Amino acid sequence: MTRSDAGVPLRVTALATGLAAFFTVFSTVASAGGASPVVLALGEAAQAAARPRAGDKAPSFTLKTVDKGESRTLARLVQDGPTRGVVMVFLSSKCPYVAQARQPLGDLFRTYGNKVAFVGVNANQNESADDIKADAGANFPFPMLRDEGAKVAELYGAERTPEAFLVDAGGVIRYHGGVAELGAALGDFTAGHAVAKAESKAFGCTIKRKP
Repeated sequence: MTRSDAGVPLRVTALATGLAAFFTVFSTVASAGGASPVVLALGEAAQAAARPRAGDKAPSFTLKTVDKGESRTLARLVQDGPTRGVVMVFLSSKCPYVAQARQPLGDLFRTYGNKVAFVGVNANQNESADDIKADAGANFPFPMLRDEGAKVAELYGAERTPEAFLVDAGGVIRYHGGVAELGAALGDFTAGHAVAKAESKAFGCTIKRKP
């Protein structure tokens, strides 16, 4: 992990600095009786700095499958498969970008599914359980988990569907981003190499956190 001269992780230092600046400006503006774009921007910057990304520890979770209601934990998922690790993809039953990603994800599952686990996560609060279940059964060869209240999406700072996270057996995120770069990341990971491009931009629909 990259560290500052004082031995404090740079991510933590940046977050602390961002928060300090945010609350300083917030106090000044609040005393004047209003909010400002500066305050909002600082708040967003502090939130972004706190989001786990490649190289960070993945937040633990327990979610249930949409078909049988069986619990799945991150700790268990990363232990599945010879290579040990899990691909988590935030998905939607309505997003056209996800529809375009169905075949590529299916191909990746067929290529790497015997080496790492795959799960979908649906965090959209405007999609019914029946719609999610039907979509998962018809279009994805791996389990779909339901993220009620989008709590796991919040923990991971996920914003789009599709958006992928590759987590290793130690619970560390090795790749985060779009489906287009996921294949190359899986190739590196399953070969025992460092992922060459550990971060990419996820393009898709926004996760609907409210009904």
